[in-house]
Amino acid sequence: MRKINLLASAALFFCIISYNAQHVLVNDTDINKLDIEYCELSISARLINPTKVKVYVDYGQKWSMKRQNIMNENKKVVSFNSNVHALNFMNQNGWNYVEQTVTQSGEQTIYKYLLKKSE
Repeated sequence: MRKINLLASAALFFCIISYNAQHVLVNDTDINKLDIEYCELSISARLINPTKVKVYVDYGQKWSMKRQNIMNENKKVVSFNSNVHALNFMNQNGWNYVEQTVTQSGEQTIYKYLLKKSE
């Protein structure tokens, strides 16, 4: 009986953690709460610091001069070490990889990842 209570408590704890982690803030918008199915990550290496990448999110929002960065609760831009780091972040927050395209702009390579919201 004691093992069952411990197991139930552990399961509840992980459910709470999973529930709280299921959000992606793009500027001030939690895109996990929107009625959307897809988003696109545009990822390029930063020219000043090539060990970090710059990630922008297109979820179908109106065009804005303000870049569409992934932010934390303190409204600071989340920095990513690589494309895989950004993809893992999105996957952990309820988004699944669909496909990738690559474009070359001058000397800069831009990777675009289509992601679908988990059901």
